[in-house]
Amino acid sequence: MIKTIKLYLITFFTFTVCLTADIVSKFFVDKFIEEGERINLLGTSFFQLIKIYNRGGVFGIMQGHQNFFMIVSALVFLVLLGYYHFEKNKTILFSLSMGMIFSGAIGNILDRVLQKPGVVDFLYFGIEGIYKWPAFNVADSCVVVGAGILIYVFYQQEKKSKFSSNEPQNDDKSDIK
Repeated sequence: MIKTIKLYLITFFTFTVCLTADIVSKFFVDKFIEEGERINLLGTSFFQLIKIYNRGGVFGIMQGHQNFFMIVSALVFLVLLGYYHFEKNKTILFSLSMGMIFSGAIGNILDRVLQKPGVVDFLYFGIEGIYKWPAFNVADSCVVVGAGILIYVFYQQEKKSKFSSNEPQNDDKSDIK
C-alpha cells in the first residue's frame, strides 16, 4: 500500500512540475514574443524561439480543427488515466512516464479550452534551407519523452517476462523423498 502511494505521488509530482513548466513557458512566450517573431538562441539560427499558434494537430496537420483535437486529446487522456489506475505492475519509471504524458496532454488541452488562437508552440530547431523541425512546446516534449520512457519500461517488462519464462521450472515433486 505504501509503495502504491509513493508511485502515485511520483506521478503527481512529475505531472505538477511538467505542467507548471509548460504553463509558465507558454505564458512568457505569449507575453513577450510576437506571433511569427524569431529569436536566435545560442548565437545561431539552429535553435530559435518563435511564437506559432498551432490550430491543428501534431506537426500542424488538419489546421482549424481545434475542437476535434481537444475531444480526441481528452478521450486519450481519460483512457491513459484509466490504464494508469488499473496497471498492477507500476514502477517508478512507469509512474514518471505517465506523469509526463498526462502533463503534456493537459497542457495542450488547456490551450484549446482557454480559447487561445491555438496551442502555443515556440521551440524551433533545424538548419535554415535544409530542414527545420516543426515548432513544439514543453507539453509536446513531455509527451515524447514520457512515451520514450514508457516504451523502455515495456521493453524491460517483456525482456523480464521472456527471461522468467525461459527459466527451468522445478515443479516435479517426484524428487521429494
